[in-house]
Amino acid sequence: MDELVRLAVAVVLAATLLAAVIAARSVYRRRLSGHVATAAGDLVSRFALPPGEPAILYLSGERCVQCVALQEPALRRLAEWRSIIVHKIDAAAATDITRRFNILTVPSTVVIGPDHRIRGVNVGFADEDTLRRQLT
Repeated sequence: MDELVRLAVAVVLAATLLAAVIAARSVYRRRLSGHVATAAGDLVSRFALPPGEPAILYLSGERCVQCVALQEPALRRLAEWRSIIVHKIDAAAATDITRRFNILTVPSTVVIGPDHRIRGVNVGFADEDTLRRQLT
């Protein structure tokens, strides 16, 4: 009987933990999506983005393996598909940007449309198709 009680408690704890993780991820995604369609005038000025041109702010880190192995090749392929400005930013040095967009990991990308509005914020690797969808 004791074993069944322990098992039941373990199952309830695991389910509670899983529910908390799912809820936290949902809240985090909502916070990220809250940036979509907002004006990026300050970023346009800061990075001297030309009018009518889309851009991607690419946040990386000094020892980021995924940045070099995955994100940078995807950004190069994207640049071959369409003329796009990519600004590589050291996430550790750009704490104002990481705080603003709630970025907790690298690689991350902030997609800015030709209308200079935020089209997407991607935390973690964003493949070429995701970035294309956000640019169109």
